[in-house]
Order: sequence, then C-alpha cells, then structure tokens
Amino acid sequence: MSSYSVRLLIRCTGKGQPRQVPLYEDRLVLVRASSHDNAKAKAKRLVAQQMVPHKNVLGYMVRWRVIKAYESVDLFADEFEGGKFKDGAQVYWRYMHSSNHAKRLKHEGTMNALYRE
Repeated sequence: MSSYSVRLLIRCTGKGQPRQVPLYEDRLVLVRASSHDNAKAKAKRLVAQQMVPHKNVLGYMVRWRVIKAYESVDLFADEFEGGKFKDGAQVYWRYMHSSNHAKRLKHEGTMNALYRE
C-alpha cells in the first residue's frame, strides 16, 4: 500500500445557499491505498461519512457533499518514519509556470483567505 494526497471538491447545499455563486471547499486528505483510483474512491467515501448536516450562521440547515475527487499525488515513502509523517513531510505539490505566482493562485482560488505573502 502507498500513501496518497487526494484533492476533493466539496459543495455546500441547502436552503439559503446562493445558486448563482455556490460555495465550494477544496480539500486535501491523506489516505493509504493500492492505486490512484482506489485512493480517490477511499477519500470520497471517508469524507462523505464525515459530512453531517448542520445549521449555518444564518440558521439554515446545510450539507456539504463531495462532488469529485479530482487529483491524487503518490507520496514519497521516505516522508514517513514508523508509519507516521515526518515533520515537514511533503504531502502535495504541483508545477506551474507563472511570472506572478501569488496573483495566479488567488485567481485560481487555490489560496486560503489567511494567506500572507
């Protein structure tokens, strides 16, 4: 079994959620699996089991639903020690060409609001 970092797209649904500009979450989870396909399926299943309907800040019942597992990265075995991640373990990466990386990531919406340059 290998370790994988799987990227999931999750959508918030329910009363009071805007239809024109829906709310999504881009989440990375770590799983152990025998292939990329198995890692994606396992990540979807595990995250879906954790999704519990709840009231949002406006008092409406909402639910998060896994839309798609759209990327998986096979993690390096040397990032683990005794079955645990080492401090500083690399769990996700991608390559990109850009003259302004911060602007590109913000445009893609892949940067958390807490990001500081």
